[in-house]
Amino acid sequence: MKSITEYIPLVHFLGNALGKQCEVVLHDVTNLEHSIVAIANGHVSGRQVGGPLTDFTLKLLKNEVTKHENWVVNYWSQSKTGRKFRSSSYFLRNAKGQVIGVLCLNYDIQNYLDIRDVLDKLVLGPLAVDFMEKQSRACENFNTDAQSVIDAMIMKRLAPYEIEAKRLSVGERIKITKQLNHDGLFLLKGGISALARHLSVSEPTIYRYLQQIR
Repeated sequence: MKSITEYIPLVHFLGNALGKQCEVVLHDVTNLEHSIVAIANGHVSGRQVGGPLTDFTLKLLKNEVTKHENWVVNYWSQSKTGRKFRSSSYFLRNAKGQVIGVLCLNYDIQNYLDIRDVLDKLVLGPLAVDFMEKQSRACENFNTDAQSVIDAMIMKRLAPYEIEAKRLSVGERIKITKQLNHDGLFLLKGGISALARHLSVSEPTIYRYLQQIR
């Protein structure tokens, strides 16, 4: 197959075969801000056609994981409402071996986790809260638009600092820029301007930071 659209029927087949609790998503990586070209059982995460690529997949593309892997399986994701998923992604390639898309399966496991939490509290007692927090950390977040992805990625990197972003030192700003570059933020249109806004600096300043770290 050479065109990403040829996989659309597969999305709907898998959506019906795997059941309503499994979301099936087809991403076109040539349009990162609106990468979702087909989705089955989108009610699971609240996403729809035209939605953006996830933060986790951006990081995979940025760090060229696709060069030596054909898929990534069984990682944890979460929706904007906090529901947890067990996810897997398969990289789709053209005849030249270039990645043109990503086919993702996202199983809604929240109900099962809720049951497990009740059992953990009965078995572990006071230790249950710490245990559940460590076991339920997601590495991927589902957002419905590109700006939400951008803002969430930036806020994740700003979170460890207990001061306003505009009061950060130059060294701290460069470190944050480096982290976000590694995360793949700047693959998205608007990533530069959004970070400049959050850090209260100019866009040329962000470009200078990038020149220093590359």
